[in-house]
Amino acid sequence: MSYTLEHLDSSLPVTAIQVIDSSDGRFILSGYGPYLQLVDEARGTLLDRIQIFERNTVHGIQLANLAFAKSAVNVTSFLVWGGQSFRLFTLEVGNLGSCSLSVSSPECAAPDWILNANFYRPEDNDLNSSIANRACLITAHNVLFGLKWEDDSMTYQADIRLRQIGTGLKSVLYSADVSWLSPEQILVAAGTVFGEIVVWSSRLPTTQRSIFWGNSSVTIHHLFTGHDGSIFGVDISPEIRWPNGNQTRRFLASCSDDRTIRIWDISDCSSPLATKKHEKAAARPATRSTGFGNIFRDDLDIDPEACIAKAWGHTSRIWKASFVDITISPQATCLKLVSLGEDASCQVWRLRLQCDSQVEEPLASYKHTILQHMSTHAYHTGKNIWSMAVHNSPDSTTVYSGGADGSVHSFVIGTNEASSKHRSRIRTYDIYDLSQHLPVSVGSMPGKARRQKSDDRLNRYAFVSETCILGLSSHGKLNVGHISDLESIEPQQMDQKHAPAISWENIEVLDSPGSQFAMAGHPELGIGMIGDVKGTLWWYRNDTRGILTLVQLEKKITGIFFASSQTKYDNNIDPMSSIAVVTTSLGTPSTNLFLIPDKNFPGNFTRISLDVPPTFLTTSAAFIGHKFLLILGAKTGHLSVFDLKNAKDPTPCVPALTVFNLHARDTITSVTPLPQPQLQEERILTTGRDGYYCIHSLAGTGDPKSPWALQTIHKMTPPFGPYIEGGYFDKATNHLILFGFKSTEFIVWNESTQTERATIECGGAHRIWAYNPYHAGDSSEVFAWTKASTFNLFRKTSVLHRAVTLGTHGREVKVAAISEALFEDGGNKHRIIATGGEDTLIRISVFEEMTSSKSRASLACLRSLKKHNAGIQHLQWSPCGKFLFSSAGAEEFYIWRLRSIRGFGMGAICEGECPKTAEDSDLRITSFDVLQTATHDETENSFLLCLAYSNSTVNIFHYVSAASGGSFIHLSKGRYTANCLTEIYFSNSTLGLSLITASTDGYIATWDISENLNDIYYLSNDGLRQPRGIKTSTEPRPVNWQHRYCIHQSSVKAMEISPLSNGECLIVTGGDDNAISVSRLRIGNGANSDHAKNSFSTISLPQAHASAVTAMSVLEKPARLVSMCQQDYAVFELLIASTGNDQRLKLWLVELDFARSGEDGIRVSLLQDVYTSVADMSSMSSFRTHIGRGDNNELRTLKICLLLCGVGVDLWFLRMA
Repeated sequence: MSYTLEHLDSSLPVTAIQVIDSSDGRFILSGYGPYLQLVDEARGTLLDRIQIFERNTVHGIQLANLAFAKSAVNVTSFLVWGGQSFRLFTLEVGNLGSCSLSVSSPECAAPDWILNANFYRPEDNDLNSSIANRACLITAHNVLFGLKWEDDSMTYQADIRLRQIGTGLKSVLYSADVSWLSPEQILVAAGTVFGEIVVWSSRLPTTQRSIFWGNSSVTIHHLFTGHDGSIFGVDISPEIRWPNGNQTRRFLASCSDDRTIRIWDISDCSSPLATKKHEKAAARPATRSTGFGNIFRDDLDIDPEACIAKAWGHTSRIWKASFVDITISPQATCLKLVSLGEDASCQVWRLRLQCDSQVEEPLASYKHTILQHMSTHAYHTGKNIWSMAVHNSPDSTTVYSGGADGSVHSFVIGTNEASSKHRSRIRTYDIYDLSQHLPVSVGSMPGKARRQKSDDRLNRYAFVSETCILGLSSHGKLNVGHISDLESIEPQQMDQKHAPAISWENIEVLDSPGSQFAMAGHPELGIGMIGDVKGTLWWYRNDTRGILTLVQLEKKITGIFFASSQTKYDNNIDPMSSIAVVTTSLGTPSTNLFLIPDKNFPGNFTRISLDVPPTFLTTSAAFIGHKFLLILGAKTGHLSVFDLKNAKDPTPCVPALTVFNLHARDTITSVTPLPQPQLQEERILTTGRDGYYCIHSLAGTGDPKSPWALQTIHKMTPPFGPYIEGGYFDKATNHLILFGFKSTEFIVWNESTQTERATIECGGAHRIWAYNPYHAGDSSEVFAWTKASTFNLFRKTSVLHRAVTLGTHGREVKVAAISEALFEDGGNKHRIIATGGEDTLIRISVFEEMTSSKSRASLACLRSLKKHNAGIQHLQWSPCGKFLFSSAGAEEFYIWRLRSIRGFGMGAICEGECPKTAEDSDLRITSFDVLQTATHDETENSFLLCLAYSNSTVNIFHYVSAASGGSFIHLSKGRYTANCLTEIYFSNSTLGLSLITASTDGYIATWDISENLNDIYYLSNDGLRQPRGIKTSTEPRPVNWQHRYCIHQSSVKAMEISPLSNGECLIVTGGDDNAISVSRLRIGNGANSDHAKNSFSTISLPQAHASAVTAMSVLEKPARLVSMCQQDYAVFELLIASTGNDQRLKLWLVELDFARSGEDGIRVSLLQDVYTSVADMSSMSSFRTHIGRGDNNELRTLKICLLLCGVGVDLWFLRMA
């Protein structure tokens, strides 16, 4: 039988991006690992992917001067480099929209690490010129190379030649940029490890149509100092011509380990070589070393005043700073820069230069230069943004960023962007006088509004349609504001004076004393309601601009809430689909429900009084019309359910169910029914200011005393908070959208895709504000708020940022677990994969198999679980697939209950939390194992757990699942030695129950726990079972290890166990000594058993890998029977896979001959050895699935898939023939 490992898919840090415009649309070309992938920018679909290098990671992509054209195909050529490798490849775009990538040269190797490359762009676009077929490379030791190729337009192949041009100061570089100033001169900016920037150039002899690499000369122009750390990024700006003059300028941007961005003037670098200023430096350009501190400057031109501007940015190291846009006016020149860093954010900066063409000395014109921070865009997770590309258009600049999380995000920078990311779409008004109908000062900072003498001010407001907002002043003046339609404005005119202006129309002056009003709006229905201190309740219709008195209540109205509903409203609706409005008042009854069947005739309402406790302050409401249920959320975190079927006014309706502290003791800000109604039970969404959103199941019990029961089936916290102010389901995509406040920003968050939809700087949660969720979408958001006596309005009419491609974890993926049971959602069954990383997140993904319509298998994230505060150590599924167990540092061990929720997807709730030995414990639970136990109650799930700790202790727990929260019983406790335990497994056989542990001393140890647990569990045909009515001791029983065996010279990094026959098991381990060990173990029975009752044999493969073996996987469980000579003498085979920090994936065949004893009965042979692009490998899991091309299971075969985790994830499958 032959075995072949084939690569399926990867999610790796995106290290290079290139934007391609064509007549068929815009494409994003991204590099990750040794791969290149082509994505349709508009749809985010993968068009093609190729492996460009054998193993080096792609670090840069440049458009080459090769342009082939055929009748049906347009061909564009690119240069790609990474490490020492570089290569040419082509993109072919057909007339029917087909796209493909193909290599057009062999993989070539430069003498050193390549930092940057650039092509000479002929001004006459003569691509047939021999000058056009030239490029240059700069390497890590400041050496410039010339690149020449000869292309064949028939085969699209190129012959590449590389030659050294020259070298600057010899120093190790972390960054470099190279630019062609002319066919004769190449300018280099080199950022050194030692914090200096060397600017030098090389001049080449040329003819009209040729460039000669030989006889080139080198000029060192500048040696810039000032940074206090290594230079991680440099960027040379295009040449800038000063207005009203003949002067030209060129600048250099640099960023460093010191978290500063600095701008330098390098305008004089295009001067001829023969200048006295550089004669000495040019005579010996490579004789000087660089370093930190006060070093000897010799005769180089060191000008500290050349740094014309600097600014601090980011919270950690800055990897790159690039010029992205230039605006020139007679008064000033503005350059925009984008920086990206370790803090996973992109920051936008504006460099403002005053133009003074009368000043001959360049530095004298920079006295008023300002480098100003504009905005921060943090759309990636975890740490590090590694790459960036820019697309310029007349009205905006689009930035594409690639992060360590494997995703590509885009965001737009308007050409007239002001001091915040959405400033050009914010309008500011004085709340003291809206009668002027004009803004105080367009784009002015909040707090600068001119206060009028009148004490009448805008007091309350609410949206009543997509473009109308109802406003009420403290004196009762009711106005409706009409928001201008931004879509009718040309994009190039979208500056501050075209921000969303409001024209206010006075409706009426309400006859009400005092200045305290309550207001609510329903933009979908176009209605609003107002209540005052006298108890008057008004009804407003936006289509007629009419207002009428609906009812006069007894006491002051303190709150009005439109109950959310699943109803699709129209003009003819039945009473069960009425508009439900809840009002709160002082006195008794404090809460009233109004059911209005028709918005055109609001007077035909039904009033129901609600009996709530005096401390129950209603903050949200939902109405389930087909079951006549009203659900109220309170300020104290309580939730009440009212059954309205038998409610009659004036008798107050008492709650059928009240759940206390549903959101701790924080406000329940919204209650929303899920969009798809259930037959037997209802599902509702609640959000709270405790930072959580929850989904609950509401079902009837049939018990007259407790007719309804509420169970929380999903509870999670989004990345922002804790002020989650509401949630809704997008009408187009059914995605869950949450909105609320984080620090001083208002956030709109797509929880389904884990992406941010809008961020508005507003000052925080403690203010009057209004948001319109009914007309919100990816390209439309409306938000209004009051800050420092100003009314502010933000409106988005286009997608400002979005995720082009989605990724995985933003930090190293430490562990993966694959469920043996399939997850069923919407009639489809999926393979569920859980991954945990250093970012403390657990991501639940599904494996999407290949079909005829899907060319590649991939992982799609369903849910992201956030509760751990330390890096994830281990994950494991229960055999039934309903529970996920997770462990981390700080002695965190959680049990998650997962289920399918119709209309939402996968729901997850942390059901149990293992008790800690101490609240401030810093122990890591490095490993654990789970056994599901059988109980007499079929509806009850219980598990036996063994946990290994970093302080060499072992704990055994019994866990019983329950809807109200699971319970832990501490059964046993033991200690190994002083070494940290790295792995732990149950070994269950007819002889009894045992533990097998591995540790950092290179040993495995066996623990007999059967006698400790005999009175608690007994073995049956269906596994472990607990006797009926058993009572366990409150004190944990001691457990000790019996035997240990040395299998590695140092730490055991990975271990897997596979059962064999006759109570024997196979143990496969990988160690820190680069070795793999394969062992057979039969554990004897009895706590007092001696060494003779244990049978152990092992073989070791030293130097199985070139570095530590960090992950192992047994691919076949149980072992495959090959032959049987006699009943007790059989030969078994099984496959194992190993990987480590050498980034090699190896496949091994293990043969077990039961006729032979000891080491002679174990044979191991290597079958496959392939390279994987995942660095810092930490985990490997395997599963069986169908790989094929048919949608109806035709021509599909069962294959073994391997999931490799580290810095990214890698997916392989094993082909057996």
